[in-house]
Formats: sequence, structure tokens, C-alpha cells
Amino acid sequence: MRCSKCSAKLPPGSAFCNRCGVGQVDESMSGAVRLVTAGAPVPEQSLWKGRYSLRAATHLWLLSALWMGGVIAAYLRFVGTRTQLYDEIALAAGLVPGVLALFSTMLRGLSLRYKLTNHRLFTERGILSRQHDELELIRVDDISVSQTILQRMFGVGVVRLMSTDPSSPELVMEGIAHPLEVKELLRSQVQARRSRTTFMETL
Repeated sequence: MRCSKCSAKLPPGSAFCNRCGVGQVDESMSGAVRLVTAGAPVPEQSLWKGRYSLRAATHLWLLSALWMGGVIAAYLRFVGTRTQLYDEIALAAGLVPGVLALFSTMLRGLSLRYKLTNHRLFTERGILSRQHDELELIRVDDISVSQTILQRMFGVGVVRLMSTDPSSPELVMEGIAHPLEVKELLRSQVQARRSRTTFMETL
């Protein structure tokens, strides 16, 4: 085998010329694509950011509305003598579940954040005190999406990742808007990351 530029004699299968440093194409690979020049590592870029969507708590809003309707119906049906105090108590009893649902959903939305790059998936939890975790995409083995009927109607769902990372073998991303699109983006980046790593290992 000889260098394509300086014609120096090279060992079979050499990726680069020892004399001039020019990358070589191995003709014995039967048309397989090989790296001709040494390229710089692919820089890490942010591709997607997400957090827990308020739409993921639609079932809580519906249950709160049913509860409030039931409280009002029971109050009108069984309370004969109505006073301002009784009205306020009934109103508070009807509104409390909805207020709690809104508070808990907003708290989750503010305290749970995700960021995807072409190398890693980052998870950030907390508001005042925060916990940062990251998962290398090359460690991801499987990605799945689960949605209830209401979640399908409102375009949210749960994205679940299985990995070989001992610290987080299963990562559950809850309340993700457009979960199928996020899954496909994750899948494409996992495949691209593995392809780059496998190629570098063959050099």
C-alpha cells in the first residue's frame, strides 16, 4: 500500500501516511465509507429544552371541576338555610382541590427541567436547592412513550429511557409536550452519537 500523495510505502490498512500525514482510503473495504482526513470532534450543541407541562395535569383539572360541581349541588340540595358564612365555606370546599392541583402542577413545572444536546441529556430538579444529573446518549438502550387518552388529546406524555448508566438505569421524563417528537429526536441523537463513537474506535 502506498500513500495517495507522496507515494511512500505504508503498512496495509493504514489510515494516515507516516511521512506526510495525509489520510488514506482503504480500497479493501469494498466501497465502505472511510474517513479521509482527520476531523475535529463534534462540538456539543443544545438541541432541545423542556419541562413538566401544565397540560399533563388535565385529569386533575377535570377531577377538581367535578368535585366543585358536586359540592355546589350538595350545598344547594341539602342546606336549607343559607348564610354568607355557609356560602363561603361551600365555596372554599369546592375550590381547595383545584387550588392545590394548580399549586402542585406549577411547582413541578418550575422545579423539573430537561436539556438535550448532541452528546448528553441533562436533568435539573429543584427551585432553591437544585440537583443536576446527566446521561450520556451513548449509554441509552431503549426509548419509549406512554400516553393516557387525556394525554393524547392534549399532546403530552411520559418519555422513558433505559440505559446502562449504573446511577440512572431508568430515566422517566414526565409531562413532556409532543412526546413522540421528543422521542424521535432522542433516538436520532443516540444513533448519531453511537455512529461517531464506533467510527472513532475503528481508526
